[in-house]
Amino acid sequence: MKKLLLVSTLLVFGFSFSQTLTVVEGSIITIDANSSVTIDGLQLAPSTTYTIAGPNAFDHTSTPIVVGDNSSIERVYELSEELSDYSGLISFRYLDSELNGIDEAELVLEVLDANDVWNNVAPNIDDTNNILSYDFTELVGFKKITASASSATLTIKTETLNDIVRVYPNPTTDKIIIVSNFAQHSTLFNTAGQKILESNALELDVTDLPTGVYLLNLQNTQNQISTFKIIKQ
Repeated sequence: MKKLLLVSTLLVFGFSFSQTLTVVEGSIITIDANSSVTIDGLQLAPSTTYTIAGPNAFDHTSTPIVVGDNSSIERVYELSEELSDYSGLISFRYLDSELNGIDEAELVLEVLDANDVWNNVAPNIDDTNNILSYDFTELVGFKKITASASSATLTIKTETLNDIVRVYPNPTTDKIIIVSNFAQHSTLFNTAGQKILESNALELDVTDLPTGVYLLNLQNTQNQISTFKIIKQ
């Protein structure tokens, strides 16, 4: 197995649209906890030793992500395979010309997880050097990273079944109530894609869950699926 070990070093692959990183099958990149890797303006500085296994490829596009009436900036990093169970600092460099009309002061960092859910966090904004940074202290998985406006964040597309499925309150502090004409099987995941709870009840107790963003999957007796992003406060 080919292995690239980064120990207290900075690996730079440039800051241009032509640069990508490909980890071929059978190879790995290991980033030491005291190190970082920068791939075309996206820097990963894990809190513990982190391994990127192939096959995986990093690239970015200038085509913004559009969800409904909301849009990201014109810089989107994409991975061919999800990076799972990552914790540590992510720094995201952008150009003024890529802001897509968004005020820098409103920028939030957006990560797309394995469940195709966009989750946003409020980053540190260095508008002098055009860098967004956020320290993920809890494990997170992601396969796309971009930025959007805090007032117009990217959200998952919710499939409403027969216009009669809804959940409330959202955000919530203690419970999630499901309203549906059909029985629903509920599965709640965290942002790392880990199953948190599973139930056939129409009321879920989330009192003891940490604050954060969760994904609620509902499947009814007709095998129809509806997905909701839940914010626990």
